[in-house]
Amino acid sequence: MTAVNIFKRTSSSALAHISQDPLSLSVKLSFLLLPRLAKIAAYILVILNLRSLPFGWHIKLLWTVFRLELYAWCVRMRTLSLSSATRSAAACKYLDSLSPIGQNPLDKVIVLKCWAGPDDCDYNWHLSNSSYPKVLDHARLNIALTAFPFYYRAGGCVALAGTHFHFIREIPMFARYEVRSQFVGWDSKWFYIVYRFVTHRKPTSRYAKSKHDETPSGPPSRVTNSNTSTTKTDYDHCSSTAAVPIPAIRIPSTPLTDLSRPSSTTSLQIVLHPPPSNTNTTTTTVAPTTVVVEPEPDGATLHCVAINVLVFKHGRITVPPTLALAGDGFGATPEQGIAARERALALGLDRMREFYRGGWRAEVSSKQGGTGGANGEQKQQRGWWDEAMRGLEGRIERRMQNVVGVRKGLEGALEINGV
Repeated sequence: MTAVNIFKRTSSSALAHISQDPLSLSVKLSFLLLPRLAKIAAYILVILNLRSLPFGWHIKLLWTVFRLELYAWCVRMRTLSLSSATRSAAACKYLDSLSPIGQNPLDKVIVLKCWAGPDDCDYNWHLSNSSYPKVLDHARLNIALTAFPFYYRAGGCVALAGTHFHFIREIPMFARYEVRSQFVGWDSKWFYIVYRFVTHRKPTSRYAKSKHDETPSGPPSRVTNSNTSTTKTDYDHCSSTAAVPIPAIRIPSTPLTDLSRPSSTTSLQIVLHPPPSNTNTTTTTVAPTTVVVEPEPDGATLHCVAINVLVFKHGRITVPPTLALAGDGFGATPEQGIAARERALALGLDRMREFYRGGWRAEVSSKQGGTGGANGEQKQQRGWWDEAMRGLEGRIERRMQNVVGVRKGLEGALEINGV
């Protein structure tokens, strides 16, 4: 007996008893419909939480890798009639073309588009604070395959050393948002990346859109106080139009006492008031500092800023950030990046693998061995990977002053225990 026949007989028997017992109609219909509604609700729940099912995170994270491998396989298939060496060379040529040859690393902006699903939100219908690090896992892999394909093919990796989040406003459920990643700077070991979670606000009506167009869009002040004039940020001097410029934000770790929600055309002003003074001691009057968090240059709304402190590794060997950047063709100018990329390709993937594992030290040591100062001191020499970044020292130093305190603060937190 099929399920359809059982349902028909049950329904007919229920309808036959309507005239005899009308009060039992609701109970009987509920008995018939509740199982079906429960199944539909279960299916909807599974679909909405599909990304949080077992291995859902792994599938989402590795999909980008699988897609690149699929493209490389298609390249091999197009050259199927040729020799195996030719097919491998064509696939390697495709993978080499993914490197950002000739691009300035400080102007590189990598965008990852996301969606705030129910599985990523909390009971307040906002993106949960635990979802931000999970999204950054995907963003870091996207950066690795977009900016460092050659470095990863040589067996390198990037280890996460620290993370800092600054939440400005919530991301509502079902909202589409972007994670904009930008390289801030580096030193001999640490590499800093800033992530900005933004959304694009849609006008609610034609009248709202017209009012938005009529509003003057002059550049507001970034950081002001009552005693100083408007100052520029570290990003104001960037003249490159190839990437979306990302303005700097300086938010000191002091209590926020006044947080005004901005409209689509105004800035978010965070007023930092000085702590209350002690009446028994003499104090100096300090004017409150106003830190202005602007909308993005394209009008997007900023929700969160995150900073990652990273270190490049090949096995257990630390790789200088400039070497990883130059190997994939980054440079202060297109000519410097192209020259560094040609140098890496001339060494080949196998020799670059050994170069990442410490071979770069031998090259620097050989240059220092034949160069001495007036008093017999060794003169600091630069490798070809450092020459690729020559000219960026000033910008890197100014940017690092804004973010290096994150790593020092996290390291200082280790000393709090027992103090």
